[in-house]
This record gives sequence, C-alpha cells and structure tokens, in this order.
Amino acid sequence: CSSQQFVAGLEELLTKLASAQDSETIRIATSTLNTQFYISADCIPAFVEIISRSPHIQVRQLAAVELRKRISKRWHEIPDSAQVAIRGQLLQIALSEQLEIVRHSTARVISSIARIDVPENKWPELLGFLNQACASGTAIHREVGTYCLYTLFEVIADFFMDHTAPLYELFSKAIVDPESKRVRVTTVLTLGKLAEFIESNDKENIKAFKEMVPGMVNVLEQCLKESDEESASEIFEVFDTLLMLDAPLLSSHLADLIRFFLTIGSNQDLDDSLRVMALSFLMWAAVYKQNKIRTLKLVGPIIEGLMPIGTEEDPEDVDEDSPSRLAFKVLNALATNMPPQQIFPMVMPMVANYMQNPDANYRKAAMMSFAVVIEGCADYMSPKLHELLPLVCTGLQDPEIIVRRAACMALGCLAEELPAEISESHQILLPLVFNLMNDTNPEVTRHACNALDAILESLDDQVLQYLPMLMEKLLFLLDNAPQVETKATVMGAIGSAAHAAGESFEPYFAQVMPRIRHLMTLIEGTDDALLRGVATDSAGAIAEAVGADKFRPFTQDLMALAIEQLTLESPRLRESSYAFFSIMARVF
Repeated sequence: CSSQQFVAGLEELLTKLASAQDSETIRIATSTLNTQFYISADCIPAFVEIISRSPHIQVRQLAAVELRKRISKRWHEIPDSAQVAIRGQLLQIALSEQLEIVRHSTARVISSIARIDVPENKWPELLGFLNQACASGTAIHREVGTYCLYTLFEVIADFFMDHTAPLYELFSKAIVDPESKRVRVTTVLTLGKLAEFIESNDKENIKAFKEMVPGMVNVLEQCLKESDEESASEIFEVFDTLLMLDAPLLSSHLADLIRFFLTIGSNQDLDDSLRVMALSFLMWAAVYKQNKIRTLKLVGPIIEGLMPIGTEEDPEDVDEDSPSRLAFKVLNALATNMPPQQIFPMVMPMVANYMQNPDANYRKAAMMSFAVVIEGCADYMSPKLHELLPLVCTGLQDPEIIVRRAACMALGCLAEELPAEISESHQILLPLVFNLMNDTNPEVTRHACNALDAILESLDDQVLQYLPMLMEKLLFLLDNAPQVETKATVMGAIGSAAHAAGESFEPYFAQVMPRIRHLMTLIEGTDDALLRGVATDSAGAIAEAVGADKFRPFTQDLMALAIEQLTLESPRLRESSYAFFSIMARVF
C-alpha cells in the first residue's frame, strides 16, 4: 500500500483505540497494529505525521506514546536522509504542540532517538536547539527545552557530564524563570538527575551544584505556598536522593535545610501529605547524615521540633502515615543511628513533662516517644529502669485509651529489648497487663498480649503464681479476640506459658489441645498460615512441658498435620513443622 494509505490505516486504528469503550475493540485494534503496522519501519514517519496534524488530542498522545516504544527496534532501519527530516520535524512539533501532555510525550520520543544518535554524533543540532528553546522569549518553548533536558538526562547523562559548565549557566536562569513555574520545577528535577552522576571527588561539579541548592529550596517554597502537592512531592524526592548520594552536595546547606523541613513538618496549615514528606527527609537525614547532624549540634533542635508534632491525632488505620507517626519514626531513626547519651537525656525530660499534661494527646506522645527510643537506647537505659517503669505503669492505667495503647507499646518494646530486667518486675507489671487484656479496645489487647508474651519468655517457675488467672484470660481471648494478630500472639503466649510452667501446665492441657488441633487444620489464607504456624510452635512447647505420656494421644494426629504443612506454599509453616519434628524426636 502507498505511504498515504499506510498513514490513513494507522490513524484509523489509533482513533478506534483512543475512543474504544470495550475490551474486544481494544484487542482487535491492538492485534491489527502489531501484525500489520508495527512490523515495518514505515510506522515511524507515519506516527510523526499523525502527531503533527491530527486534530484529536487522544490520537496525537497515543501516537507519541506508541512511537517512543518503536524507536529502539526500528530507528536504525530508516535511511539517513529520512532520519534527518524526522529529527527536525519532532523538534518543530515539540515547540508548536499546544498540549503539555503531548509535548512531554514528544520530548520522550526525542530523547529515545538521542539515546541512539547522540553517542554517534549524529544529531549535532540538538544541543543548539535546547539552548535556543531554553533561552526563548516564549514560556512554552522554555518549558519544552527544560523538559527535553530532563528526559535526556534519564537516558544519556554521561554525554552531558563532560561539559556541565554551560548547563549550570542555563539552570541558574531557568530555576528563577519569571513566568513559568513548570520551567522552575523541571529544572529542579533535572538537577536531581544530574546529581546522581557527580562523583564524590569531583570538586568542580560539587561546588557548582551546591550553588544551585538555595534556588531549589525557593522553588519548593513556591510549590508549598500554592499547595501544588504534585510538584512539591517530586522536589521532596529530589532532596531525599541528594541525602543518599556519596557526593556531599548538601553539606554546607544541611543545617538550613533541616530547619526548613522541620518548619514544614510542624506547619499544621499545610496538607498532611506534604508534612509527611518533609519529616521523611529528616528521617533519612538521621540515617545518612548522623555525624553531620551531631557536628552541627542539631540533635536538640530536631527533638524539640518533633515532640509537639507527636501530640497530633493519629489516623485510625494503623498503616496510614501521618505527621505524628512520622515524627516518631524520625525519633526512632535518631535513637538507632546516634549515641544514646545524645538522645535519651534530651527526650526523657520532655516525656516526663508531657506525662503531666491534662491533654491525653500529650500523654500519648510521651509514651510513644519513650517507646520509639528504647530500641536504640536499651543498654543505656537499663541501669535507670527502676526510675522509668513507674512512668510506664502510670501510662498503662491512664483513663484515655490512646495513652494506654501507647504505654502497652512502650512496655512491649522494653520487654523485647530488656527481657531479663523487665521480668524481674513481674509482680508490678503482670497485674496491670492482665487488666489491659480485658480492655474493650482490640488494639490495646493486641499490644498487651505482645507485652505479656515478651515478659513470659523470660519468666521461669515464677509464672506459676499467675497461671490460673493467665490461662483463663488467654483462652478467653483465643476464642473471642477480633484480630488475627491478637489470636496469634495469644497462642504464642500460651506456648511461652507452657515453656515457663513445665509440668505444672498439665491442668490446662485438656482445654488447650483441641484448640491447637483446630488451628493446625486451617488452610485458607495468610491469616490462617500465621495462626497455624504459631499453633504448631506452641504444640511443641506444650509437648516439652508435659512430656511424652501426657502428649501421646495427640501425637499421631498433630504429626500428620505437621507433615501436611510441608506441602503448603509457606516457608514459615515448613520451618514450624521441622521445629515440631525435632521436639517430638527429643520428647519421645
């Protein structure tokens, strides 16, 4: 068919695809395109023609997207003279196209061709075009120029890295573009790409880049002022990346940046998602720049800025990020990456102070802040534990649910990090934990069971005085707890209780074993696998506690279930089964 027929046929199919409402039309059109049009390099000039003159936005956009996909495979089949013409046409389209989305897709086509041609010096006009576009008096042309640079950095950055001086000159103008925010934002994103290619010993590039940082911050500020969440989040990502690179691109600006991001994180007038991004920068800073933060003496100011954010309300959904949750993550990152004597003495006076506050949100923040620094400060805290426990006990008895829940988490963390020290205080702690296991809030019962399980693991025969009360509560929760995680923790705690009680566990054996057998038959989803695995572990602990004679009636049945587990698609269950077999071999 003639080239005009080819273009018309291609355009007709793209139009069908762009307006298709049902999957069958899409399937047929796609299949025809693949078998009759995309097999030939003619589709490339045809796409270019369609992008340059189709009146339909969707068709132009689809043509540009599809064209980019075909370049890597078909471009080299096109004769040189035709390539020259197509390159020129694409640059024209990029400048004259009215719609941003199509301009951007065309820019990506240009960079796909440049990826092949520039290394072979086949497109000498490209740089001139970019410089001209970026210096144009028309804002749209400047947008196209900066966006093309951005997409080129994604594919052939090394081409630019040999002569970056003219680029910085161009960027320093573009980042303060008087008309177009798009130009300013794209410049920041391109700088983010460029940064990834700066070697840590490349003094010239590092110096030139550092001079751009204040301008990048200004663009972020403008986006925040205008509540342009999309651009702001892209710029936040750039700053996160700069923290993680080996080249010290932020060093001289780090103190100002940390203060600025802390201000954003604390600003309740801003959208939560923006505050979360600013705080997440601080979290990465604690991980990647801990020495610098200490040298700059910023630990104190950061902690003082974070604590009030922790008093804000947390969303109901446990997995949802919020400024308060992020503030605790930053505290945790500080505590786990820095010497405890720099963190703990700063956090604890504020914790004690917040615990006195009549507002429950402050008391919640106190308990949570304490909970998240335990991981990094446990050994440092250990000698002071007798002063700290009363604080947690107060929290565990707080009238407000949010405080009790946070105190349970703190107790769970303490029991995990300092099990021996915590179980020494069992006489004070266990009655409080038992009380919380009756709590109406499922989150509190879950954390209470976690704390209980951690305490039981390091108790030995001291557990006996609590056993009747303990088993009554655990069996009740095993049958009635609404959350799977709670049931799993309860099942684990029953195993820990058996392990600690030894043969004194016998009176509860008859009640527990049918329940374990039931849980070991579950095969539906991940929840079932979790319960089944914990039940298998506890079965082993009980067998060791009560001995072979008592356990014998259940042996054959449970061995069969443990063997069946090996065939299920779960490494965790296989592990539980093998552990169970080795216990059985020991007991019998």
